[in-house]
Amino acid sequence: MKGVLFVLILFPVQASAFLFGMISEKKAGETLSAIEASFSAGDCVAVAGLSEELFREKPSSLMRARAYSYLGRCYEAREMPDKAMIIYKLAHGLYPEDGFFSGRLAAIYLKAGFPALAAPLFEQVLRERSDDIEANTGLARAYAALGFLSKAKSYYSRAVILGDFGDLGLLKEYTAQMLRKRDWEEAELIIGYALRTAPKDAELRGFQARAAAGRGRYEKAAAYMREGLELAPGEKNMALELALLELLAGDHRAALAVVSAPGMENNALAALIRGMAFRKTGDPAAASANLTRAAGMKERPFVAAFAARLLETGGGR
Repeated sequence: MKGVLFVLILFPVQASAFLFGMISEKKAGETLSAIEASFSAGDCVAVAGLSEELFREKPSSLMRARAYSYLGRCYEAREMPDKAMIIYKLAHGLYPEDGFFSGRLAAIYLKAGFPALAAPLFEQVLRERSDDIEANTGLARAYAALGFLSKAKSYYSRAVILGDFGDLGLLKEYTAQMLRKRDWEEAELIIGYALRTAPKDAELRGFQARAAAGRGRYEKAAAYMREGLELAPGEKNMALELALLELLAGDHRAALAVVSAPGMENNALAALIRGMAFRKTGDPAAASANLTRAAGMKERPFVAAFAARLLETGGGR
């Protein structure tokens, strides 16, 4: 032992610092390996404890960044977005060029309902990795939430292309936003790709119906909606949409048949449609009775107000 102490006393200061630096770096590397193993095992308590230990070792910048990534993902996995956000904001400040922290912080902002904060972070990721599907999808959603549907279209398009049109959920989301944008042509194009994956999907038939209706093709729209109902019998909302489409297509008796089915008795929209259909079939008493019923159903304010307005402007006529 005395020999070791003697050697250390004679050891140059710079060499001694180098030696202890190597020891500290080695220990930091071992701690980081333990963090990685704990993360893989799903032991986030250990990840948090080991991260504190690692930071005390004053590790290299790269090691610290990796520890932040594991710690942030652990907080996300445990549904603690506030703590994850703190970690990612700190890491983003320290490593502004690291797209991982920008992307994770953006995803949390978007999920929390702050698309304006998320958008520039997703843009930063895409400047470095334009083929990042998650960032393209995130930016599309952020722009859609902000009402910038033309911009959202570009990034939805890129995301589905990068995913080789294989993500049915994303294809449906893209379609829904294009219907909202009233971009019927794009909506129909994306529905076509989605149908290759799910040819018997009732929701896609509903999308087809809405796109056709947007073009004024109400008979075709009603046909699509009927197909959807055959695939998903009992879907009340689809049945109500079908009745409206039949009404718009001029087939008033078909509309009446849909909204006169069992289960539609106490539905405000069904009563409104019955009222409008009876007006067209020349039954003013039935029309007035159903419009009065719809106007009295205050749980659907818009429907009630519309029915009341029809009564004021002609009742059953």
